[in-house]
Parts: sequence; structure tokens; C-alpha cells
Amino acid sequence: MDYKLACEYREVTLRPGHMHASGRSIADTEAIVDALEAIAEPVFVAFRHRPLSPDEDDNLVLDVAINGIADAILTNNIKDFKGPAKQFDIEVMTPVALLNNTRRRE
Repeated sequence: MDYKLACEYREVTLRPGHMHASGRSIADTEAIVDALEAIAEPVFVAFRHRPLSPDEDDNLVLDVAINGIADAILTNNIKDFKGPAKQFDIEVMTPVALLNNTRRRE
């Protein structure tokens, strides 16, 4: 994770619609984001591979994944990430697919 991506995650999770859907308080949500930031591996984005996506926020995620040599991107937005990520041999899957794969291995 890099600083820009951390800021984006924090901003998105604190949107009123997401807060309402989660049923969590702002303090709870910030604690979860803080915990994710604490365990995230810092990535220095040395190279920007633009444009890979028409959505600038997707480019931000792709830059971090590519520079961090990620194995996968977890997202519910599979269609926008699959093509660009494939160019860099990065798998794209939903969080549900990851959980299902993990359960099958146990």
C-alpha cells in the first residue's frame, strides 16, 4: 500500500452510503482502516503505467499492485481490472472468491 491508496481507502470507507450499509460507527471504521494500514506492506511507486484504465482510481490501485509485485488484486470490480492486471501477471478476484479458495485448501 502507498500513501495515496491509503487515503483513497479511508475516504471511500467513510462515505455516508458505505457507513450506513456497514452499520459501523466512524470510530469502528477508522479502527479497521488503521489495522489494515498497520499490516500493509509499504510500496514505493517508482513507475506509473498510465493509462491502464479509464478510471484514475483504478490506475492508482494498479500502480501499487504492479510496483509492489502483487500476486492478486481483490475487488468486486473485476471487469475493469482483469485486462490491465493480466498484462502484469496479476490475478484479479473478488473477496468472496478468495475466501472460497482459502476454505477449499483447509
